Amino acid sequence: MLTSKQRAYLRGRANDYETIFQVGKGGINENMLEQIDNALEARELIKLRTLENSDFFAREAAETIAEELGADVVSVVGSRFILYRESEKNKKFDIEKLCIIEEEKKPAKKVQVKPAMKRKIAKKLARKGK
Repeated sequence: MLTSKQRAYLRGRANDYETIFQVGKGGINENMLEQIDNALEARELIKLRTLENSDFFAREAAETIAEELGADVVSVVGSRFILYRESEKNKKFDIEKLCIIEEEKKPAKKVQVKPAMKRKIAKKLARKGK
């Protein structure tokens, strides 16, 4: 169960997210649940929506999916809803500290500067008096 501060933090993080699943007239089936389960494991936080021709309202769909997959409903606004479930392998958020977990940074690539470019840089630095 998420606290109100955690929900507010996750709602803010999901603001820039695109909707990746839609609940339509086909409803919620096993295939859809499996795909949402995989997305939650990979991303932890996903945004979904219900279409106008769906048999579900957004709140009903959110609660049904969350109950089936062991996720938490972060927010329901209009036809869109946000789900969160902590990932076992791909942790992106530290929900206790309300921050993003830094991924290991890859070392920067060494850029090879051509000799002609080195001369240009040297001339510019000489003009500036460095």
